[in-house]
Amino acid sequence: MPRQWRARGITRNEVENVEHYGRLAYDSCASRRRLERIRSCLPCELKRKKAALQKEKSFHHNVYVVLLSDAVTKHPSILRLNPKRDPLKPCVYVGMTGIPVDHRFENHKNGYKSAWVVRKYGVRLMPELYEHLNPMPFEAAVQMEEELAEDLRAAGYTVTGGH
Repeated sequence: MPRQWRARGITRNEVENVEHYGRLAYDSCASRRRLERIRSCLPCELKRKKAALQKEKSFHHNVYVVLLSDAVTKHPSILRLNPKRDPLKPCVYVGMTGIPVDHRFENHKNGYKSAWVVRKYGVRLMPELYEHLNPMPFEAAVQMEEELAEDLRAAGYTVTGGH
């Protein structure tokens, strides 16, 4: 640990939090002053590294496709959205998320911020339909969700979601 950190009473853990998250774990006026002291001790290369990390983090959104059981086709609202559906192709839900896709699927199944069709009829993720597209920035994910839903619907899939 550099001498200048010890002289200011800065711990290694605090420096690592600032390097990685850009902030301390707690927030108060005193901690804000402490944060400025820590930032002033960081070498310029670490400041540049933080900027690069933030740019990388902006590409953390994903689109995903969930296979739904065929029982979902008993709902008229789903059938209305897919007038040209092919009964031989599966029913799917298209969504987008900023968290890992498998965590998002678990959230759907556990009822946390979930779409009712996935909670009730979700079977599994279908990475073969979306894996090659991820990750991407938020704006691209919003657009890609809609386009992926349209493309799958045009291919004959019964699609829900994809707003």
